[in-house]
Amino acid sequence: MAVNVQISSFQKRTKVSSTNIVGTKISALNSTLNVSSGINSLDNIMEGGLPLGSLCLIEEDLYGSYAKIMTKYFLAEGAVQKNHLLSASLNENPWDLLNNLPSPVTEPKETNPLIENKEELKIAWRYENLTLEDNNQRTGNAFDLSIPYVIPETQRSNIAVWCGESTNNLQEKKGTLKNPNCLSLLSTVEETIKKWELDSGNSSNLLRITISSFGSPFWQFDENQNSVSTDFTATLLLLKSIVRSANAVAVVTIPHQLLSQALVSRSRKLADVVIQLKSLREDPHLRDLMDVHGILEMKKIMNLTSLKPIQDGTTTYGFKATKRKFKIEKLHLPPAVEDDKSVADNSSSMGCSSGSSKSNLDF
Repeated sequence: MAVNVQISSFQKRTKVSSTNIVGTKISALNSTLNVSSGINSLDNIMEGGLPLGSLCLIEEDLYGSYAKIMTKYFLAEGAVQKNHLLSASLNENPWDLLNNLPSPVTEPKETNPLIENKEELKIAWRYENLTLEDNNQRTGNAFDLSIPYVIPETQRSNIAVWCGESTNNLQEKKGTLKNPNCLSLLSTVEETIKKWELDSGNSSNLLRITISSFGSPFWQFDENQNSVSTDFTATLLLLKSIVRSANAVAVVTIPHQLLSQALVSRSRKLADVVIQLKSLREDPHLRDLMDVHGILEMKKIMNLTSLKPIQDGTTTYGFKATKRKFKIEKLHLPPAVEDDKSVADNSSSMGCSSGSSKSNLDF
């Protein structure tokens, strides 16, 4: 007797495990899938790096040189991890930035000075091979700014650039945006994600997006119209929505000195991570901090897996930009030195056996 068996066409959709995405690491603190920024000291501040699907906003310094260095580190980390790269800029040719990325290097391991004497390790024998690098739990690579990184020819097919070219069907995608550069940029991002199939959820790779000096005069925002506020904030909002639905991370630098305070405040609310840079050449009051080259302030660090943001007791850091390395460290303010006259007056008034004034404590 024949039995009719009906086979359903339903198939369970399989998804690539998050740990298989190239260049990502799960944070032990909040279980967020993080992407390294290329700067290990910055990754430690952000508890492992930039969350996957986040929008990072960097408020440039006065001349934009330090923000450019941070962008190079972000792209260089992606090039080493063989991620997809998208570099967008109207101030310069994006290939000039990609051809001058720092080269990865291997830093020597620094031994902990507290455990250099092995004769004293009779009890703590299991910590004999422990180094400072192991304690830091590095998520990214180390780079040398003085050595340019030569991108292999086989990897150049994974790189896309945008410098204001017009895209197809641009007129059909008009909505609230009036700026043609914003329309072209968002269309390029969408086409790039669809080209490499990064929005399906089954991709094992990710896309690193960098937009340099967004909002500068090269973007041709008309300040006499109200569309400048709408185009600027709407572009960031749409970019954030695109990045959220794909395996991508976006880093946008803005010249906040050229923008209104209300526009900068709106952009901070839209972004997930906000970093402000200030060089010592900008503020004369910071000239006493001669051991650093500038100030880095974390304006916002959002935890995508919780409503509670990542809180840290310190939000202001100092950074040093040498010929070979860009490093962020805790800021140590110089001690306040009073005048000799005021110190002498205080010491004379606090003395127990003062001859000029008497108190109940005098003997």
